[in-house]
Amino acid sequence: MRSRSGSGVRLDRILFMVEQTICSHQNPITALFANQKDFPGHAWVRDNVYIAQALWALYRAYMKCADFDEDLTKAKELGFTCVKMMQSILECLMRQADKLEQFKKYQRPLDALHSKYAVATKGTVCGDADWGHLQMDAISLYLLTLAQITASGLQVVRNFDEVAFIQNLVYYIETGYRTPDYGVWERGDKTNQGIRELNASSIGMVKAALQALNDVGDLFVDGSRGSVVHVLPDEIEQCSAVLSSMLPRESFSKETDAALLGIISYPAFCVEDPELVAQTRETITHRLLGKYGCRRFMRDGYKTVLEDGSRLYYNKSELQQFEDIECEWPIFLCYLILDAMYSKDDEAVEAYWQQLESVLVLSDKGFRLVPELYVVLREHVSAEKAHPSTQPRVPGGATPFLWAQSLYVIICLLYEGFLLPAELDPLSRRLSVYEKRPPCEVQVTVLAESADVQRELRAHDIHVQRVDEIDPVFTILPASALGHLLEKIGESKKLNLSGRPLDRPIGLLSTSRLYQIGNKFVIFTPQFMDSRRSHLMYDIRILTDEWSSELQYIYASWNSVSISGRPLVVLVITQGMLSTEGLSHFSNIHLNRHMKSTVIGAIKKINTGYLSGARVVMKDLSDFFRTTAVSKMEFRDKKAEEMLRSVAAEKVQFTLLTEDATEAKRSLGEKMASPRGPRTLKRGESVKDRSAYSLIHKASMRHRSIALDSNDADLIQLRLAYKSRPRDLHEMDSPRQSPPLGQKPLGLVKEHSSGELRQQLLKTTRRGAENETAHRDLKTEQIMEMKADDLLDLLNETTVLEEQISIVHCLWMKFGPDYDTELGCQHITVRMLMEEVHTKACEAREWALVRLTAGLLKKQLEELSKAVTHLLVRQKQITVGMASKKEEVITCPKTNEELEKIMNRAYGDDANSFTLAQEIIVYLGSLVRTEPKLFLEMFRLRIGLIIQVLASELARLRNLSGTEAAETLLTVSPFELKSMIFSLLSGRLLEEYAEDGFHYGDTIRETRTGIGSFRRQIEERKSLRKSTRSVGGLDIPKEEDEEDEADEDDFQFGIWLRHRRIDGALNRVPNGFYAILWDTVHKMPHGVKINDTILHWGLTQEMTRKEIKFALEVEEALNRIAEPEYRELVVETLWLLGRLEKLVLLEQPNIPRDRPLDVDHILHVANQIFVNHNKQLETLVLECCASSNPNNTKCDGARSICKHFYDSAPAGEYGTSHYIIRALMQLYS
Repeated sequence: MRSRSGSGVRLDRILFMVEQTICSHQNPITALFANQKDFPGHAWVRDNVYIAQALWALYRAYMKCADFDEDLTKAKELGFTCVKMMQSILECLMRQADKLEQFKKYQRPLDALHSKYAVATKGTVCGDADWGHLQMDAISLYLLTLAQITASGLQVVRNFDEVAFIQNLVYYIETGYRTPDYGVWERGDKTNQGIRELNASSIGMVKAALQALNDVGDLFVDGSRGSVVHVLPDEIEQCSAVLSSMLPRESFSKETDAALLGIISYPAFCVEDPELVAQTRETITHRLLGKYGCRRFMRDGYKTVLEDGSRLYYNKSELQQFEDIECEWPIFLCYLILDAMYSKDDEAVEAYWQQLESVLVLSDKGFRLVPELYVVLREHVSAEKAHPSTQPRVPGGATPFLWAQSLYVIICLLYEGFLLPAELDPLSRRLSVYEKRPPCEVQVTVLAESADVQRELRAHDIHVQRVDEIDPVFTILPASALGHLLEKIGESKKLNLSGRPLDRPIGLLSTSRLYQIGNKFVIFTPQFMDSRRSHLMYDIRILTDEWSSELQYIYASWNSVSISGRPLVVLVITQGMLSTEGLSHFSNIHLNRHMKSTVIGAIKKINTGYLSGARVVMKDLSDFFRTTAVSKMEFRDKKAEEMLRSVAAEKVQFTLLTEDATEAKRSLGEKMASPRGPRTLKRGESVKDRSAYSLIHKASMRHRSIALDSNDADLIQLRLAYKSRPRDLHEMDSPRQSPPLGQKPLGLVKEHSSGELRQQLLKTTRRGAENETAHRDLKTEQIMEMKADDLLDLLNETTVLEEQISIVHCLWMKFGPDYDTELGCQHITVRMLMEEVHTKACEAREWALVRLTAGLLKKQLEELSKAVTHLLVRQKQITVGMASKKEEVITCPKTNEELEKIMNRAYGDDANSFTLAQEIIVYLGSLVRTEPKLFLEMFRLRIGLIIQVLASELARLRNLSGTEAAETLLTVSPFELKSMIFSLLSGRLLEEYAEDGFHYGDTIRETRTGIGSFRRQIEERKSLRKSTRSVGGLDIPKEEDEEDEADEDDFQFGIWLRHRRIDGALNRVPNGFYAILWDTVHKMPHGVKINDTILHWGLTQEMTRKEIKFALEVEEALNRIAEPEYRELVVETLWLLGRLEKLVLLEQPNIPRDRPLDVDHILHVANQIFVNHNKQLETLVLECCASSNPNNTKCDGARSICKHFYDSAPAGEYGTSHYIIRALMQLYS
């Protein structure tokens, strides 16, 4: 008999070890494994999947190295065992199909699939609320392993019902990039309070699973298309973007986590950026690696001797006691060895192998076992804290720990040479970090909706086909139709499962390929092309801007999602897109000139081959047929052609705007015929009874203003700092009497101080309020006496849109939205009338009326939830509501229904703010995806303050009052509003120059702002020089050299006040600000006091130095400061406090030991030093705070800080830092 080879003997030894150390824990009926002494009979999904990987690896080793038939028999037995395990796990999950269906719809944690099951029965072992079951990584790990095992030739999925369930598991995890879960360690955030959070390890595993299922093809391993699982590439790209923004951080509460080793290397391989992989690996090994393995994360109290096992949750203050004595887990040495093997780093492999060998435990039978963890004994705790990594540790938890033991089996097979690393990755996922694919050119086909549009395009030398001229083999449908088709993919009547939820968006990558459905090839137009989704798309410049950004997105992202073929984007041009009616004249606040192009200009740019840096090619549809990516859809229960016909039958829902909205649906007015005579919204006529209409219009206007009070002190103060000339109060009330903007501000000419003007304004307002009170009752009484017929008669007389909306608005306020107007035989409610005038306002591009009607109708932008998600997953929280009132914070992704409730609570009856806030959030969500660097210095975006700053900038540019600025802001088009937001985020101040009176030019001066750019700014503020150029309020002419000097200095009065106000509104802070503040709070026994809010010393015991949760605590304190400019001074002071020892030249500064360190007090001392110094210099401060007259109230800076102090540069001899440092030296030396 032929003797076995040495390799065969060694392989048998590994198999024997597996049988004795792993398989001994297996249930013979269900094939599931249990390993926890504290939870006997509980089978964790994650542990069982890793065991399946070990058995699969052993199966592949025997298939490769078999010497005899008995080796093949062992291989088959291992393969069958692996398949049975995977099938048992699938059965456990399928028993909860009803929970899966509910979670898809509502994303409630209690509807999550369980993370562990009964070994003997495959049933549940605990209640929905008794465990942290929502673990995206566990389900994703199962799907990833299923795809790899299937790709190797083993069939796990047996029938179409299981295929449908796998498809629904894809829908379950595809939102993982925005679903907070309990993470790998099942406890949620670090405080062990059961709080869910976004975890990078979960998102990475979701991405890996989606990519693997997209690559594997069919699940029956026979080439059948019916067993293909459909994955939307946009969800993969979303995971990739979020993951890149998070790493090497694990979550808000964890600076990093050893679990990330599983996503940067085996088994996920989901990070393509080699620098990010190296950075994450370095962070983990530097902060978490010890002699016995890695700590899971910093301040992890699990199974330490100081942990109170009788309590489910920790107290927040006790986290610090776990520092330096966290348990070390040998399992992560296995991960590090696998990572080194796949990186071909032989030196690291040997180093980690030797380290692992030293911590293995020998069993009674001589097998090497991997323990769960190593713990510091109680008697060594003090010494370990004093000198970390010096004290001995002992094994704790389960030995062997099956998860770790399974990985040990895999590395033994690789280390002994039985397998190559590539053989455990049949889908070649490991290569993504090494293979860099160049961007793929985007194919664009432009179609005209009608012959008129085609002729107009041809007149501009653009030759395109009409929709009805394309080959009959192609069918064009909007993206919403794809959503209806995906609703059928994954349906299973037996399991009571539907397909993909309809309310989920269809991404751009998904609509950029052909879909073969039966004998037809279906093309779906991009979702952003449908103007009915929101009023934003009625702004042609927003539409063309979307073209640019979305084509750039496809160009950059297509190859990263591994789709065969090139992308194809079909743009259908309608008559409305070529219209320029309704465009406002406020077009000079654009920083990006390419964003102002018309549809014609955008198409011409596409035809040149480049658009915003993206390589594009424009041809007819048939020319792209052979090069375009194709995805085949099959429907098991119905024929494909029948399914396509059923979707196409819903023509009303899926019109491609091939007819104008007014033609597609006649106006309600044209359908109305009252028994008393026709009531039509006619054209070309106006209300004859002007007094009645005037009363109605005033009543409507009183309810239109956004939540910016005309007496807003901050708005008045900011405006007055840059006013070009004094204006009478009655002039301020006239929005149409703005002076030419070409007049330069005089700067030093004596004017009314903001304090005087505020008093005058308040007196005038008080007198006006008395008059208003005297007439209000009369007006209200007159309106209340008006009957519905009176208002409807007025409505019947007018075709002026402004008048129609005022009348309908009055009907809305007086009778309610559901009041039946009895116009004609139909049931015509006020709401229906409001819907009609809203559509008319959109078509006319009357943006103030659009926002008003949209707000009254509580219309929610379809992009809102997606924009909120884009911001939140990139660690940018949002507050809605006005700063002067209660703000509401959005900290986690919300459903559309939840967002609607939040917006209603924040804005109540303020219809315009309801719409305007949504627009701003949508623009921020778009910019954070395309320009993430703009948000680097921000953690929380306050929408209310952004609205105020935008109004303030308009007040400055147009020399308007607060009310006028608010009204003007509402008239700004969506594109102009987005451009303004982009400008502010870019750190630029909007500058506008007039040309020829009121014909505004396009010249913009960009001035960099942001606290991070202080070092590049002027060193001292010229406005604080001695005042020698004004005598008796008259300007002394300057010499030529002086003018040149002024031009060179480029000084403008009030510029630093604007900088601080804008940065404060955007919540900008310097890089490393929160970590430095953590150090400061840690040194203060009683913490730091900011605006009556104390950052307690205990926060540093609960949170680590670079923990995002600490940054959010700081933001919570800073956001209670209503004045953004004061907030910025507080930030500057806190920044300097971090260097207190160097500033006061003492190792132990004289900090208070009996009370918190008061930042407000420091600022007021610095302000007093500033005032005294400038009093000596005889600067402009003499006119306000430095005046010897105690009754002088000219200076009205926020929080009793001199307005000139706010307007000082941060650095230099006369900068704010100079005076703050002097205050620190005075107080703490």
